[in-house]
Amino acid sequence: MTLALASMLVSALLVGLLIGCVGIGGVLLPPALVYVGGLEFHLAAATSAWAFLFCGVAGTLSYSKRRSFDWRMAAWLSAGVVPTAVAGAWANVALPEGVLMALLALLMVATGAEALLRSPVVEQEARRFGAPTLLAVGAFVGFGSALTGTGGGVLLLPILLLLRTPVLAAVGAGMVVSLPIAVFATAGYVLYGSVDFVLGTALGLVAVVGVVVGARIAHVAKAATLRRVVAWALLSTGLLLAAQTVW
Repeated sequence: MTLALASMLVSALLVGLLIGCVGIGGVLLPPALVYVGGLEFHLAAATSAWAFLFCGVAGTLSYSKRRSFDWRMAAWLSAGVVPTAVAGAWANVALPEGVLMALLALLMVATGAEALLRSPVVEQEARRFGAPTLLAVGAFVGFGSALTGTGGGVLLLPILLLLRTPVLAAVGAGMVVSLPIAVFATAGYVLYGSVDFVLGTALGLVAVVGVVVGARIAHVAKAATLRRVVAWALLSTGLLLAAQTVW
């Protein structure tokens, strides 16, 4: 095993742990494949999308077993994802790599800052949404996630938490939504670009271990502590990525 491959597998394990804990670790995998593994960004995004399918299955089973999310909400969100994930994959192939890296860096910084600044009061109320709202949110998340090669949680969680969804329910919904995102984004990459299925499968299987462990941590640890950890990781990585992109 080469050093680069070993480093990518370790990165996948850590990403899986973050996904299982707080649902937004997937944004770290594409830049890890670029800077640790030396992959071109389009291929890194496509391979990450395939790897997230395994994470989504493991996360959905883990959160479903603990009854931590609303299946109705997850189903409508997933329905909104389907028509836009393929379009997001097409946009990924069509846009220049520098633009995509800048978008990903902005996404990471914005998500990290939002997680740090969010008031705890936001998480104290549960709220049910109508189908049109959930479809619109799912469509936005599907396009943005496929465009940047990230899991659904990195875009979905901030939106759901701002709408006063309990944190575990929001993370669980992100697990379910990541399944159609991974399937249809990968289909789009197959049509418009390329996917390394062997590497993606290896990364996904390793990440599953992290997802399972992270899900257990999420159900016993304080949500505020987990949120701060991932927020600082996103902020620091996003700023580093932005600096390297500009340079």
